[in-house]
Amino acid sequence: MEIKKYPEDFQVDEVIDIKNGKYLVFKVKKTNRDTIDVIHEISKKTGIPFGKFGFAGLKDRHAVTTQYFSVDKHYRDILEGITINCVELSDFSEGQKINIGDLVGNNFNILVRNIPENFENVVQSNIQEIEKNFGFPNLFGEQRFGGNEEVGRFILRGEFKEAVEKYLIKDNLSSELNELIIEGKYAKALEYYPKLRNERYILEYLSKSSNYSKAFSILPPSTYSLFVHAYQAKIFNDALLDRIKEVPINDVEIGDLVSMEKEGNYHRTQATKSNIERIKDGIKKGNINVIGPLVGFNSLIPKSILGRLLVDILEKDGISRMNFQVKEAPFLASNGAYRNILGKYKDLSYKIDENKANFMFFLYKGEYATVFLDYLTFSLS
Repeated sequence: MEIKKYPEDFQVDEVIDIKNGKYLVFKVKKTNRDTIDVIHEISKKTGIPFGKFGFAGLKDRHAVTTQYFSVDKHYRDILEGITINCVELSDFSEGQKINIGDLVGNNFNILVRNIPENFENVVQSNIQEIEKNFGFPNLFGEQRFGGNEEVGRFILRGEFKEAVEKYLIKDNLSSELNELIIEGKYAKALEYYPKLRNERYILEYLSKSSNYSKAFSILPPSTYSLFVHAYQAKIFNDALLDRIKEVPINDVEIGDLVSMEKEGNYHRTQATKSNIERIKDGIKKGNINVIGPLVGFNSLIPKSILGRLLVDILEKDGISRMNFQVKEAPFLASNGAYRNILGKYKDLSYKIDENKANFMFFLYKGEYATVFLDYLTFSLS
């Protein structure tokens, strides 16, 4: 099987609730371009500061993606007049400023190539299993990582020089260039380093200062926040996969943290002997979810198997919750968050044509289409 052979094989349309407001809101369709690079190019061509743009989330590069940006409305004329390679700007209107987290979800249209003969039988069986479990394991996709989780681990341990080296050293760079970085010859390394904007910012900074703990501060917040967040995602994935070996994915145990929906709001509580049956019923109905922490300095650690697994991983890595305050570089700190352990989907359909299959479905924000596809087709991979 093969996905993402061509960008057109993986199409993503953002679903967002655009409220009334005084900002300019517009649609951005990108082919083989990522969100941050597109904003940088728009900023460069128009003179609009990067920080003026609002967006709800990042989208895959190797895909055709549609999302919405917001900006001060007096920039409308200049934005309507620009052209950008592999990018279309359209549907200019007024609305509220868009912020990270405003996303409702995404509609996906994905073409899977080179499918085997037993494809449909396996997919149907997997759909039945997912429905029986009321969802699929809500893991982070591989695109969340890319080595950023290792940078984050070094940061949390206070090993900033190692974090910088992990970020700058690449497998596709020459051994001589990587050696210059290891030796701290940053000005010389800058002369030969490829055109990677953020990495070059770091090298330029370090060629003038040896304060490794502040080196990441010159990057945009949307970039430097990725490191600790990637580490949080990695240990969430590892703990959830280990939990599944001991507790069914659709089950709850005493001590688990759950999120309960009531009148459109969500309330966090702990599963106890007195409420566990009500929680199990709520999981079946879809209005209660077991949640796991993306560990930060304010996180509640569940008093359950999931909590024990998370603590074991942190201890093995030499990290405690308080390390997430990152006292030497507070801008990298994270107070933590929570994530459903079950991913939910809707509007799933698929069509098979010879050796190809076209999947269409909706996923809620924070869920990964590549993970969902893995669980739809896992015995075929």
